[in-house]
Amino acid sequence: MALAALVFVACEQQKVTLLTLSDNTLQMTVGDMSIIDVEPNEADIVWSSSDELVATVDKGIVTAVGVGYASIRATLGSSYAECQVYVVGTKGETLSLTPAIVPLKKGETYQYTYTSTYDVPLTWTSSNEEVATVSEEGLVTALKGGNAVITLSNGLEELTSRVAVDHTWGEYVLVWSDEFDGATLNTQNWSIEVNGSGGGNQEKQYYTDRTENLRIEDGNLVIEARKENYNNREYTSARINSREKRAFKYGKIEARIMFPKGGGTWPAFWMMGNDYSKVGWPKCGEIDIIEHVGNQPRMASFATHTPYKNGTKGNNWSSRSYMDGLEEAYHVYGIEWVEDDYNGMDRIHFTIDGERLATVMEDADHVDDNYYWPFNKEHFIIINLALGGSMGGTIDDSIFDSPVLMKVDWVRVYQREELD
Repeated sequence: MALAALVFVACEQQKVTLLTLSDNTLQMTVGDMSIIDVEPNEADIVWSSSDELVATVDKGIVTAVGVGYASIRATLGSSYAECQVYVVGTKGETLSLTPAIVPLKKGETYQYTYTSTYDVPLTWTSSNEEVATVSEEGLVTALKGGNAVITLSNGLEELTSRVAVDHTWGEYVLVWSDEFDGATLNTQNWSIEVNGSGGGNQEKQYYTDRTENLRIEDGNLVIEARKENYNNREYTSARINSREKRAFKYGKIEARIMFPKGGGTWPAFWMMGNDYSKVGWPKCGEIDIIEHVGNQPRMASFATHTPYKNGTKGNNWSSRSYMDGLEEAYHVYGIEWVEDDYNGMDRIHFTIDGERLATVMEDADHVDDNYYWPFNKEHFIIINLALGGSMGGTIDDSIFDSPVLMKVDWVRVYQREELD
């Protein structure tokens, strides 16, 4: 009988060493070098790059040589680990997206033009999907008036574009006014300032709440500037504001005013952000609807002040118009303060008797940034008659031989609603 031989074969299982890298992903700029550490750090580890035109590697030292993508591999026997390296140019341009601003009307669509250096999935997002949505292929659909920031990302870098959808506005309607028809100032609308601080502009007056300086008379708010010694000042006048009582965001803000004449007078109708008590000036923002100085009888001045550009820095936006008949005659001074008026940017138009004479616009590169444009929030109204100071200049005391009066017939605010 034949015996079957039993043969036992002993097989030795090869041990696999697991490698780990200090970085799984690197973003580099052409010319940069970076070190990738490996554990365990064995002498016979082999390093390689999937594309040496993008990145080279020597003993874990990676050098970025060209824009693109490369996989850096560390190999030990049958074990390996990889680091994905994305190399950008000196300007960081791995994506392109055009244009920077897309103006649309409700219901319209727009297909973005874009490129990507890397063969990786792209992500599209909208900052405000009530205004505009974007598809996975970069197709935008405009839904509602306003701004939406569209972001294109490849996971390492991102680019943005702004979609500005036109608003459809109704007609302006009167939402608030003070006609100054009562016997006294309506304190539900206004506060009277009492101080001799000089308004921060080295002004010479002391503001009082006395009827000698402030009163309602013949359907007008009357502010009278006087030459008299009062609390260590040589002049008195008045200033009122609507802070924490009446504040507005956007619309037409107008007043029918008669300015006095005479060197040293500085009447103004203006606005400041209603958060003034919290953030101060100039963070609150300031809109000078109209300023006039008696030393320049034909001059009407319009200005804004922001944290970025303001009078303290000497770089604030301002504009001036020159015309006859500004003094001792009524004119309607106002602004039309419009949300997203041009390509999604706010604008403020300055007007006299309904005629637009100057316009200031939000910065296209800083939309909704309060440092550059703090005019997307409520502002309160200020009316005053200053004397002297940095803008009023030298005071001619002979003007007080007759009453020096600023008269305000009314202040009115108009706003409009967006139509569906």
